[in-house]
Amino acid sequence: MEPAHELARSKSKKIELIIQQLDSLPTLPAVAARLLQITVRSDTQAAEVVGLIESDPALASKIIALATQAGRGVSKKTVSVSKAVVLLGFEAVRHAVLSIQVFEALGQAGEAETPFDRQGFWRHSLAVACAARLLSRRMDAPVDPEEAFVCGLLHDLGKVALDASLPKSFARIVQLTESSLGNIAEMEQRILGIDHTVVGKRLAEKWSLPASIREAIWLHHQPPGSLPPSVEHRSVVQIVHLADLLVREQRIGYSGNHVMPESSLTVAQQLSCPPSAIEEAARRLVEEIQERAELLGLDDVRPDQLYYEALGEANRELGKLNLRLQQQYRSLQRRSMYFDLLSALAEQSQADQTVADLCSLIARLWRQSLECEQCGVYVIGESDQIIEGSVQWAGQAEPSVFLVDRSEDPAVRDQTDIVPEFAGSFAISRADQSHRWFFEQVAPMFEAGRTLMVPLRHGSEVVGGLLWQGPYDAQAYQSELKELQAFAGGAALAVRQAQKRAQQNRLSEELAQVSRLLYETQRELLRKERLAAVGEMACGAAHEVNNPLAVVVGRAQWLASTETDPQRREILERIERNGRQISQIVSELREFAQPAPPAPEMIAPRALIAVAVESLSAFAGERSVRIETDMPATLPDIYVDAKQMESVLAALLQNAIESYRDCAGTVTVRCRYEELEEQLLIEVRDQGCGMSPQTLQKALDPFFSQKPAGRNRGLGLSRSARYIEENGGRLEITSQPDQGSSLTICLPVNRVAQESGT
Repeated sequence: MEPAHELARSKSKKIELIIQQLDSLPTLPAVAARLLQITVRSDTQAAEVVGLIESDPALASKIIALATQAGRGVSKKTVSVSKAVVLLGFEAVRHAVLSIQVFEALGQAGEAETPFDRQGFWRHSLAVACAARLLSRRMDAPVDPEEAFVCGLLHDLGKVALDASLPKSFARIVQLTESSLGNIAEMEQRILGIDHTVVGKRLAEKWSLPASIREAIWLHHQPPGSLPPSVEHRSVVQIVHLADLLVREQRIGYSGNHVMPESSLTVAQQLSCPPSAIEEAARRLVEEIQERAELLGLDDVRPDQLYYEALGEANRELGKLNLRLQQQYRSLQRRSMYFDLLSALAEQSQADQTVADLCSLIARLWRQSLECEQCGVYVIGESDQIIEGSVQWAGQAEPSVFLVDRSEDPAVRDQTDIVPEFAGSFAISRADQSHRWFFEQVAPMFEAGRTLMVPLRHGSEVVGGLLWQGPYDAQAYQSELKELQAFAGGAALAVRQAQKRAQQNRLSEELAQVSRLLYETQRELLRKERLAAVGEMACGAAHEVNNPLAVVVGRAQWLASTETDPQRREILERIERNGRQISQIVSELREFAQPAPPAPEMIAPRALIAVAVESLSAFAGERSVRIETDMPATLPDIYVDAKQMESVLAALLQNAIESYRDCAGTVTVRCRYEELEEQLLIEVRDQGCGMSPQTLQKALDPFFSQKPAGRNRGLGLSRSARYIEENGGRLEITSQPDQGSSLTICLPVNRVAQESGT
């Protein structure tokens, strides 16, 4: 942007160039210029003025005609130029000559057609002159009527000067003023940097016109109360201002100014002019115009014509005003539509709405309001790899959502313009090649050349875009761009809030997942710490207990073999058995804490299950429990230690059989393969006594058992879980009191490939 002083210098240069164009205008006619010189001298003789006028026969006849119209009771046949000068006086003659000569210099239109109505302009100027002449007779201030006339006639001299020197620029000014029903002076300032009042003043100075005329030309638009104190001919300027206002109210001729901030009666009151003077001037104005029109060559001006023209002009202005009101009404309707859209978006948006649902809502509201053929809304994800949105086209009841993943779609990933740049100010653009991914991957029914788009921008961040097709082109939306931007900003804010909510929900879910994993990890860590403690205890017990225990068992065995007393021998044999049992417990503890490394091999799950079922079949039969198997025809082999897994299955089956507590029941062994997880599941299910929540929580703890004391050492499930872990799997337990339990062994089927590193 240019600095202020540079703009001021550029404007000053432009104005000087316009002023220089005035040199191309005709100069003031010689007769008028000479008359101005001699009539300002005190020693001027009437004969000198008469001789100057008689040198121009056409001018002489018009001065005589003016004298006979002055109401002095003389006729053209008896009046000579010398008598006319005496009757009118030097001042009246000078003003009359100026009026006639200036009109002859600038009155004719140029050869080129232009929207500037020059004939209408002179009718307006003549009407202002006549109104000023009539009003001057009713004003308190002493103003010569003929001086008021010539000031009124030349008050808009700058307009005809601009039309003659800058016809193209002035034609554009006239067109813009008429289309907006504005003030032509304001339009001149906006386009040229100078208005007709200044141009007319400069031309009057160039022609050396009297000071009263120059001030009337320059200041006639100024309200009476705002005239500078330095104005010498204040009364004349005020009369011309009032006369111009009155003529514009009467719609006579062309003025180019459709703005009237005050009425002529209001201004007349400010100037202490009685309302009757305004009424009289309006009543006599047409007659006065007709009398003066002949002197200026406007012979076609007739009273009926002036009335019809005024009526026609009023009707035209009324029609233009009505058209403008209709256009403004339609514009306001369309502008209010965007705020209605925002209101509907706020009312129909929901706190738990997803981004895709919000895009569907925006698309549906937009299509209903604009009655466009089809539209789409897209939103950029946290990274530009994911783009989601919604589209709706003609004939579709509800919008359909879409998701574009650049990372998985090579056709979209290779497009560098997946999300175009929206630099600079808010604007409507064509969504052609900049949205190729949308037309090719999402909505091929859209036509790229007819699709418009605006960015959904939240602050400086672009969160997505809105695309639509028909019914207007981009230019039709320019007048409502701010309202469109407001709606786009509101939609972007709603989208951003939905994204934030989705992000918060996702973080909450991830936090819950992390908390659960942390809890499970802590439990597993505690379990392993307990196992480590058991391992240390078992190793210590094996070292500290087995040696003396072996002595005790050996001595008891030797003593029992030599004892003849049956009762004493029974006691010694019991000591030997309990000692061996203690040794077995210590060995089991050591094996639990430090199990032997598995020796895995590929084995069929069916074979493992068959061995375990066979080993417990007799035990189950004794308890009236039936063991059933449920396995598909084909199952993948697993890579495990067969003996350890047979031991695990046997332990699980035994627990399931014992859960019935001396009543009949069924234990089901079900095996299935989950291809997605690549794991084999072996489930042992019963409908026995089940476990309470407290028992289930401690089920894998070593030495814990819900059976009566002395019935079990509480190492079965904990040792089974240890063996399963050593073979790369895990044990899952679900149980309900009096409803049974389900224990599932989860084993990977691709463990060979993992261990070999392939």
